[in-house]
Amino acid sequence: MTTTPCKSGRNKVDTASVATNASLPTKRLQHPTRDDEMEPDSKSPRTPLKRFATAQLTSSDTANVVTPVAPEKMSTREMISLVAKTSNARRSLVLSDRANVTKLIVDKGDQQEKETVAYPRKKMPFGGDTKPIAVPPIVQRVYNIVQRHTGSIGGNGHGGAIYGELTMGSMQKMTNLMIEHTGLSKDSRFIDVGCGLGKPNLHVAQYPGVAFSYGIEMEHVRWMLGMSNLEHVLKAAVEDEANGANSLKIGHSLYLSHGDITEAIFFDPFTHVYMFDIGFPPRLFHKLAEMYNKSQSGYLICYHGPKLMIEEYGFNIELIVQTHTSMHGSAEGHTGYIYRRNNKIKPSKTAGCKTKAYGVPCDPIFVKAWEICRSGLYALSEFTSSEVEKHWGMTKKRVTRSDTKKGAETVYQKNKQLKRG
Repeated sequence: MTTTPCKSGRNKVDTASVATNASLPTKRLQHPTRDDEMEPDSKSPRTPLKRFATAQLTSSDTANVVTPVAPEKMSTREMISLVAKTSNARRSLVLSDRANVTKLIVDKGDQQEKETVAYPRKKMPFGGDTKPIAVPPIVQRVYNIVQRHTGSIGGNGHGGAIYGELTMGSMQKMTNLMIEHTGLSKDSRFIDVGCGLGKPNLHVAQYPGVAFSYGIEMEHVRWMLGMSNLEHVLKAAVEDEANGANSLKIGHSLYLSHGDITEAIFFDPFTHVYMFDIGFPPRLFHKLAEMYNKSQSGYLICYHGPKLMIEEYGFNIELIVQTHTSMHGSAEGHTGYIYRRNNKIKPSKTAGCKTKAYGVPCDPIFVKAWEICRSGLYALSEFTSSEVEKHWGMTKKRVTRSDTKKGAETVYQKNKQLKRG
């Protein structure tokens, strides 16, 4: 390859030589390295580094340089904000019930600063968000006791959409509305029709700590599961009394009964009638409406709207407030309705319970349970344990292989004797 000088001072390439070498493969030349450039790592992103980035920020007049605050000089809220901005972790779609506030401890040398920080709004799937529900610590403790012995949902609670196993947060939401709109307090008396595992009764017995929390369940298996939950909670309360623990004291004014609610005539002495009535038959609704209209109970909490409860079944009530609730065991949700008695409708002359207990009208079927609740923690715990021991395993006997063989042999011998005869 030859070149000839040209007037411009550059070398002119010989065209013949270029044509000869055109068919030869050319080798890619490496980019010349410079001392002021750094070669990116093989695992670094493909986006090339900006050259001379540091050289462009030499003047303080043209660049806004922000010096980060030292960690020891940052407040707790600033540290939380900084971590939230710099974190690239994906958010989980699993929703959980958390308290509204928590306490964070930040080390500052020899001293420790305690500050209460509110949780941010929970991120929901598809871009929604919601404010977390604050659950009292005593309620959380009772739920933890139940979870420790029966599982995360509670024994046989996987059918939540059928039996009405609300999440802890949803039940707390309903309780907050009852406190705000119906005056649910320590003087109230609460009944759960179809109590199942007894969680609503346990909940209101802790917060706000009602005077009498009564649940009635018709299905024997679910009643026994609820009694087992109650037994463990009462044992924890007895241990607290023995150890002299005063913090997070467990409320124990509750009773779970196995029976049929239609055997009662009135809802007295209860001020609040609660029932997860999804799946109740129409005949039961008419009976419950008759009982409620005869009673002096002031409030009804259920999961059917006014059109059905008032127009179809004839409850003497009017709607106060409603809210959405979530269920255990499925993705279903139901609207909870809180009603109050309609005082514009005058009760009949035959309405009203004539029998009384502790100065208030009380149907005879509830008197014994109220007496046991008022007898004290130790008597109630002993009674509950005796009931569990008496009825547990009554509906289903454990069958072993030897029992099966004995039963098969007995049937064989009987058939053999019949053939001979």
